[in-house]
Order: sequence, then structure tokens, then C-alpha cells
Amino acid sequence: KEARSFEDALNVMYFSTCALAYSLRLPDSIQKSIEVLGKLGIDLEESRSEEECVQEIMTSLSTRLDEEILNTERMTEPSMIIALKFLAKLELGMTQTKPRSVPFVTQKIIELSLTKGMSPMSPIGFVHLGALLSKRGDINSGYRYVKLALSLLDKVGRESAGEVICFATQVKIFVEPIQAALEFHDNGYAASMAAGDVFSAMVNKLLKASCMYVAGVKLHILRDDHEKMMRLAKENNHLIFLVHMKQVQRDVLRLIGSDEEVTIPEEANLIASNNSVLKTSCFRKAYISFMFRSYDDAKEHVLKFFACRENAWANLMANHINHALYTGLISYWVARKSRDGQKWYDRGNECKMTLKRWAESSQWTFVNKWYLLEAEESFTNNDFEAAKSFYKQAITFAKLHKFVHEEALACELAAYFYLE
Repeated sequence: KEARSFEDALNVMYFSTCALAYSLRLPDSIQKSIEVLGKLGIDLEESRSEEECVQEIMTSLSTRLDEEILNTERMTEPSMIIALKFLAKLELGMTQTKPRSVPFVTQKIIELSLTKGMSPMSPIGFVHLGALLSKRGDINSGYRYVKLALSLLDKVGRESAGEVICFATQVKIFVEPIQAALEFHDNGYAASMAAGDVFSAMVNKLLKASCMYVAGVKLHILRDDHEKMMRLAKENNHLIFLVHMKQVQRDVLRLIGSDEEVTIPEEANLIASNNSVLKTSCFRKAYISFMFRSYDDAKEHVLKFFACRENAWANLMANHINHALYTGLISYWVARKSRDGQKWYDRGNECKMTLKRWAESSQWTFVNKWYLLEAEESFTNNDFEAAKSFYKQAITFAKLHKFVHEEALACELAAYFYLE
């Protein structure tokens, strides 16, 4: 009511949607953003398929060199500048809860950036395009566009640097050694805080934690880091991040052998409205059941994970690495013990082929994981000589590439193989 202009009113509405997103009302934030964009004449046009949308994006970019995109004129129209802010906020929200809508938001950001000029939010469209392409299997193109997004920051300013660095890093770990990602996320956190973007700062912290887990950082360091992150999330009332962090901290404490309880009273409500939280919950329970060799629990929870995995996070991220590895290991384990073994074998094979494909772009991070699933598959097929060879290679490359925890895991699984 106190807004002196339409632009002022838009800014008020923007901060209102941010407040909703930071709490437990992400769906409300998304709906409000869509309504505001509609008033600005911007329609996400979701009548087409995702595939058609992605193809349209790539066609529109096919005739443009990276240098040409980098030299696009700046956006000057105030209503379009704020519209890009709403779209950028939608991008992150839908990535978690409505991943099938993400390509349409990405397309609109890129389309407006190329036709109306580049805004400080434009790099977000290109970084999410890179993440989207990578998730769909084209890691080389994805890597190209996240690097372009990072370069755009030098052209349009660093207001969105925290989010851009964050999601660019998550693609880069599928090309570069994952251990290097920890420093990149620290840079993303610093850039976010410098811009006053606590939300992106929290995303950087959360995804750094995923990288730390995959990289095999010592558990007590993970525990202490999570304590700091949970305090920050609580202080800023970022309940979604608080729940995600508590879910991981609960497992870290169990692996350490601590009796400390982690209560998550907000988890049930979030699971009902946020599929990424549901997916994380199912995976964490399957993972910890596997680590403690609880067969029935691992089978139950991984089934729930498979049921919801396609409806959470449109981007390719570090947690997908552990998803592929451990759901693959569980699947082969169940295949050897279950009456419906073929179905589980096929699930394990799907995970194995995913890791094999990723190993083609980064042997450093993925080759030992791929070999471990090859070993488990050979074990399941009673091809014992092949299994011996693959277990040995999994152990060798895990040691060579500094994945100490996966070296230990491969040794343990090889021991089960030899015992049986």
C-alpha cells in the first residue's frame, strides 16, 4: 500500500515471495511468482513437452557464439529487470519441487536475456541450462554453459554470483576432481554473503556438504561443519535447509557411533509438500540401512526412493553420485536374495551404467564407483573371476584417487564376496 510506483510494488512482492520460500511455504512462493509474472505478460508456456522446450533453447543458441552472448547489451527496462528476479527465484524453487517445469523457466530467462538484454539474473538461466543438460546426459554441453554463466558474471555484475557459482560447481564435479569443489563452494558462500543473499549462501553450504560426503571428508569434520550450518539455517529461519542438514547429521552421528539424537519435528510437514525432502529422507534411510547391513530396511526404503526420485531436483548434483552408487549396491544385494531378482538386477544395472557414463567425463571421481558396481554385478551373475578383478580395480582406484571411505567399502564388499 505504501509503494510509490509499480516498480516499488513489484519489489515488495518479490521480497514477499522470498520470505515464503525461506519458510515452509515454497509452493505458495512459486504460485505467487507465477501470478506476478502473468501480470507482467510473461507466460511460461508449459503446454509443450520438456524435450521440445530444451530443443527450442538449444536451437535458439545454436547460431550464437559464446563471445556474442557475453557481449549482449544490458537490460534497461525496469519491469523486465524485476521479472528476471522473479524468474530466477522460480528457477531455484521449481528445481526442488516441480523439476519438470524448470526447462520452461530456464528458457524464459535466456529468451528475455537475448531479446531484452542481459540483467544481473541472466547468468542464472545459463547455469541452470548447463545443469539441466548435464542431468539429461550431455555433460560436455552442460559444462560449456556453466562456464559461460560464470563468465557472464564479469559482464553483468555479481549479484547472482553465489547461486551461479553453486550450481556451476555441481556440474564441474562431473568433469573435474570432486575434492576441488569444496573451495569453489566456499567462494560461492562468500559471494552470496557479500550480496546479502543468505539463501544462496545456505545452498552453497548444503551442496558443499554433499561434496564433502562424496569426497570422504572425515566424519567428525562433517559433524562440526553441519553444526555450524544448522545454527545459520535456524538463525535465518531457513527451515528447508535446516531439515536437509539434520537428515544428513543424523546419519553422520550414527556412523561415528554417537548416541546423540537428532530430532526433526519439521520433517513430516515438509515431506508432504517438498519432494526433494522426501527423496532425501528415503535415500538417507536406505543408505544407513545398507551401511549397517539391515537388509529388509534397505530394501523397503530404496523402493520408496525409486518411487519419488524423478520428481525432485532438475539439476545434476553431488548427491546423485551417492544415489547411483548406493542404490546400485542395494539393488544387486537384493537381487542376490530376492525372488524378483531380475527387477532388482535391472535397477542395479541402470545405476552401473549411470556411473560408467559419468566416468567417461571424469575418471577421477567415478571410475572406482563404476568398477565396484561391475564387481557386484559379476558377483550377482556368479562370474567370480570377473568379480575378483573388478573388486581389485575398485579398491586400487579408490586408493589412488583419495576416496578412502570407498576403498574401505570396496574391501568390505569384497570380503563378503569371498566369504560367500
